[in-house]
Order: sequence, then C-alpha cells, then structure tokens
Amino acid sequence: MLTAAIVTAAVLGVAKVVRDWLILRQVRAAMDAGTAEDRVRIGMRLAEALGGGQAAAAPEPPAGEVVTPPR
Repeated sequence: MLTAAIVTAAVLGVAKVVRDWLILRQVRAAMDAGTAEDRVRIGMRLAEALGGGQAAAAPEPPAGEVVTPPR
C-alpha cells in the first residue's frame, strides 16, 4: 500500500514537471516571436498567474505620456 502511494506521488510529480516544462517552452517561444509590447503583456500575465499581484497595483503613466519598454 505504501509502495503504491509512493509510486503514485512520483508519477504525479513527474507529470507536473513535464507539464510545467511544456508551458514554459511555449511561453519562451511566444516571447521570442512577439514584439516588445507582447513581451510586457506576457510577463504581466505570468506574474498574475504566479501570484505576483503587483501588476494591478502598478501606477498608471500620466495621461498623454507614452511609455515604451527598453529594447
């Protein structure tokens, strides 16, 4: 019984690592293919998904001022 529980936990752990690796591979490909604005958007969504929460608290730039990310 204990062996079955250990094997199940190991299989689930490996499956999670593989799933996370596949997701990160897709994110990396999207970052490489996107524009600077796309990279910022992807980064903000990743921060939210990982529990960052600071994206919502970030101050807005003053009206009429355009902020572009560094290249």
